[in-house]
Amino acid sequence: MRKLLISLLSAAAMGIALAPAQAQAQAQDATVRFQDYPGSGNLLIRVARSKGYCKAAGITCEMKMIPAAPLGLQALIGGSIDVAETPIEVVAAAVQRGAKVKTIAGAAVSSIFQIDVAAKVPLPNEAKGYPAQMQDLKGLKVGVTARGAATESFFSFLMEQAGLKADDVTYVAVGAPNTAFAALRAGQVDAIVSWEPSGTMCDLTKLCKVLFMGATATKPALLKEMYGAGTGLVMRTEEIEKHPEIAHAVLKVSKQAEAFVNDPANKAEVLRISSEYFKFDMPQGDLIASRTLDLSLQTGTFKTMVRRSAVQATLEYLKLTKQLATLPTVNDLVWDQAPTE
Repeated sequence: MRKLLISLLSAAAMGIALAPAQAQAQAQDATVRFQDYPGSGNLLIRVARSKGYCKAAGITCEMKMIPAAPLGLQALIGGSIDVAETPIEVVAAAVQRGAKVKTIAGAAVSSIFQIDVAAKVPLPNEAKGYPAQMQDLKGLKVGVTARGAATESFFSFLMEQAGLKADDVTYVAVGAPNTAFAALRAGQVDAIVSWEPSGTMCDLTKLCKVLFMGATATKPALLKEMYGAGTGLVMRTEEIEKHPEIAHAVLKVSKQAEAFVNDPANKAEVLRISSEYFKFDMPQGDLIASRTLDLSLQTGTFKTMVRRSAVQATLEYLKLTKQLATLPTVNDLVWDQAPTE
């Protein structure tokens, strides 16, 4: 009996000792397919892949260019990628439609949206800041990515919080930053709701200016409270439960990349790595890429945190903007082991 007990205890001890090794072995040959975007894209994973962090964590990171969050989430649900890079708003909408997905880490956690206004538009209230500056936009043609898109909801929210009506302007679909900037330059619209590098292009050409930037705004208060729950890395819940070692590996390499990207000494290498995946093929493209990265670093964009209070604030935003009839809970959207800070 004593020998049997010793044998059982030894076997149990060996099992405990082997468990981490077995989990690591399960991840050794795993290929993980990530969504990437034009521009700065999925920067943390670009860096993790190029710096060898993925290989060291036992996974092979592959990048797949999918230029829109809903399309990326659709690809994730369909199984053609393993990790999408998706704003929490899009995750919430998908979960409410029955999708089983969760955010496991942050990727770009500050608000990306900004309002860029043509230089010819008079802005007598500009110096007063928000909300007074919204008065200057009444009656204008405002470009958004598509009618009913998140950019339109963002602008409508700012108008309503400033005591105006969402339909005090005329919305025009102009697409992503490159086509939005072209529409602004051609005079087809007076202002656009877009994201970098549109603001940098405005600054360099002097054809327009950034009037409002979500990443640095202190008002409305709810917008500031949403910092920390912008865009994250999202996996299927089934895969997280079936292969937690993969989720942990993705989180590990993301944290390593976060530290590297946010070190000013590494800026040149970060730009070089990013350009291998997407190059700003336009006049002064290198300068645009550099300034876009600077702005992102200044606003604390590239973080792995998924701040729960920020997720809750985002849900309140979705409620106020009537983007969702009913709301999921924070736990429905976020992996319980995702970092909070």
